Amino acid sequence: MKHIRFILLSSFVMLALIGVLSYTSCNKDKCHNVVCLHKGTCDGGICQCPVGYEGLRCETQSRDKFIFTYNGGDTCSNFLGHWHQYSIQLLAIAENPFLFTMKNFIGNLQDSAICTIRSTDSFTFIGANNGVTYSGWGKLSNDSLWMTYAVEQDTISYSCHYFGQSLRVGGH
Repeated sequence: MKHIRFILLSSFVMLALIGVLSYTSCNKDKCHNVVCLHKGTCDGGICQCPVGYEGLRCETQSRDKFIFTYNGGDTCSNFLGHWHQYSIQLLAIAENPFLFTMKNFIGNLQDSAICTIRSTDSFTFIGANNGVTYSGWGKLSNDSLWMTYAVEQDTISYSCHYFGQSLRVGGH
């Protein structure tokens, strides 16, 4: 009788071990070998990147795709829809992967703004020069830059919309 109990107990333990091993092998951790960079986190085998980074492993700075010269222009409410053509240059700020500088803003070489990445394709900005302040947001779609912003000069304020195409060869 002891022999039968031992066989039954051994059989039960083996079946339990087989069940546990089968369960764990079917429910593998999809994030086991996934390395997400720049404080990204893995969810179901896919990296969830923090703002400012993108790519399969969060390896790319989102800012990098903005850093070009854009040829375009704006229309502002104070000019009754008149198209003002000029180029804007976006330049990286080396010390911070979330910031870049916008040069030649409003078609004035003296005007610039500091831009802050908000998502993989958008940013906000603020700047000032000689009593003129401006702030707004921008969005990148393919090689096109779209911006909406407000300008305040002395007691006058107005809103503008900019559209420009990057001058890089070959696009994305």
